Amino acid sequence: MTKTFIDIETIPCQKETGPGSYAEFLKESMDNFKAPSTLTKGQACEDLGLTGNDAKFTSKDDAIKKWEDKFADEKAPEVAEANWRKTSFDGAKGEIISIAWAIEDKIVESIHRKLGDSEVDMINRFFTLLKDDLKLRKPFFIGQYLAGFDLKFIFHRCVVLKIKPPFDLSFSGRHGVDFYCTQIAWAGFNGRMSQDNMCKALGIEGKPGDIDGSLVWDFVKAGKEERVAEYNGDDVKKVREIYNRLTFNY
Repeated sequence: MTKTFIDIETIPCQKETGPGSYAEFLKESMDNFKAPSTLTKGQACEDLGLTGNDAKFTSKDDAIKKWEDKFADEKAPEVAEANWRKTSFDGAKGEIISIAWAIEDKIVESIHRKLGDSEVDMINRFFTLLKDDLKLRKPFFIGQYLAGFDLKFIFHRCVVLKIKPPFDLSFSGRHGVDFYCTQIAWAGFNGRMSQDNMCKALGIEGKPGDIDGSLVWDFVKAGKEERVAEYNGDDVKKVREIYNRLTFNY
């Protein structure tokens, strides 16, 4: 098998209606508005304008309830937005906007799409390009949090979109045998270590200053898909450097 470094960037569900859509989250938030779990009695009272004895003799539960009643219409869209954005981590609902890869020590390649362009076409194009790069060889995928996110997400999108992958996407296989996850190699099966922190530990240049995974959707909706693709490709370069360090391939 051939070492194939890979990374994807994803965005929230783009359906206008139905499960996963912003409209669905907004309806849920409006119908069943709840205060954030981090809201304290003090903050609730402050937002409500309660001071002195009014605040002192208001229980936390009452303060939270009054806060929910007063701010439901104002805050519901904010809560809906936050929950909707989380679909970018769920391959059943979110979408792939960019894919970057590199074969062995060759140049990093990438493919991305503009908002509104076909995700199916992009994924099929990726498979075609990767097959051409591999020249009948089988890929051995390598990435950061690979099985937990990237391979799983690609597999889920293929299932949802009825795309048959031309090679195995074994996200439930064995690290080091079916794929190689740099996070597992560093932190173990139940451990966590972000790519950026790993770069810092190894003296590798970390994330760029203008973008990270949490900002991908903001860049995409601003029409900056090419910057997302550059960021995506840079992650592949970094994961290859990390892999070489982890395998003592200097």
